[in-house]
Amino acid sequence: MQLIVLLLCLFSSPLFALDVLSQWVKVTRPHHPFEIMPQERTKPVVVGDILYFANLDGNVYAIHRTEGYVLWQRKLPAGISGALSYGRSKIFVGDIQGNLFALQARDGSVAWTFKIQSEWLSAPMLSKDRLLVSSSNDELYALSESAGKELWHFSHRGDEKMTVRGTPSPVVFGSEVYQGFSDGNFAALTLKDGKVLWTKRLRSKDRFYDIDMNAYVDEQHILVSTFDGNFFSLERLTGNTHWVVRVGTYGGILVEGDRVYFAGLNGNFYALDKSAGQILWKTAFDKGIGLPPSRAGDYLVFSTSADPVYVLDPADGKVVWTGSLGAGTLAPVAAHGDGWFYCMSNYGNLYSFEVKKNLVPMKGLETIPLPSAIYRQLGESKQHKEPS
Repeated sequence: MQLIVLLLCLFSSPLFALDVLSQWVKVTRPHHPFEIMPQERTKPVVVGDILYFANLDGNVYAIHRTEGYVLWQRKLPAGISGALSYGRSKIFVGDIQGNLFALQARDGSVAWTFKIQSEWLSAPMLSKDRLLVSSSNDELYALSESAGKELWHFSHRGDEKMTVRGTPSPVVFGSEVYQGFSDGNFAALTLKDGKVLWTKRLRSKDRFYDIDMNAYVDEQHILVSTFDGNFFSLERLTGNTHWVVRVGTYGGILVEGDRVYFAGLNGNFYALDKSAGQILWKTAFDKGIGLPPSRAGDYLVFSTSADPVYVLDPADGKVVWTGSLGAGTLAPVAAHGDGWFYCMSNYGNLYSFEVKKNLVPMKGLETIPLPSAIYRQLGESKQHKEPS
């Protein structure tokens, strides 16, 4: 009887082996001298079977995401360092010389341009017919999506102390825009004309108190973190604090239902309960800065500035795979629900990976030397089977 129960348990609980396969690699800077280690910051964008990405040489690509062949390529005047997004059949991309382009997604042709004097370091956000984009000097612009015409712009003037390189993207919820700034302040503005509804001071230290992550906003909550070590849940309408977790994050978070996932600046990756801020689990990673996680099939995946790339089980944070890009990255991973994910290394190499689950072959069961009634019946049926 015990053997029968054992066999039934084995056959009713399939065992899986996880394979993470590198399917293709696109080398985008083959002749870069690398006297100074470059730091790629631009997250690729997945749209159906097309992957859009850009690099520090100012090249923008559209590529078939599973086959790896280039559909089109365009060279911009300067390097791209984080400012890339998609919407309404356009690619919105800004460079470090202040040029913002709207490119046609089908062929990379230019639809319109907009120019400022500071860098674009974060992905533009599209809301209906308006494009919201923030610059490196704490200015927020609202442009018309169709023509790139400025509708309004808001300038936040904080202190001029040393800051971390990075800019959060604006977030639109309903008729409001939410934006973090390099002096540790967070603001809610009207989408119509950029008027300030409220401002919240989040900084707690004398330096490196930037808000560099993209906030998460829903009906009740705003989730946002400072670089100096605090993760906040704020009341959306007022900015009042719901809870605080004493760990900062740099790039951003992933929210799924009541769970919040992010890489902390203390070397741990976290899962939090969104309503209470309770830590559900945490997993240590080796070194460097952890970037925002993405969902690749059934797993979480995030890159780090010092390598490796991690694949985690979201249920308990167990590390199920790690892989090296050679020099780390500051570009977040882009992923698809089918298990494919994409990483741009600091050397400008774009890697594709595919997560696959394979059934583990179950060997040795036939060698168990206990002839149960099941085996006797199987043997008798084979012996009496009529030839076809």
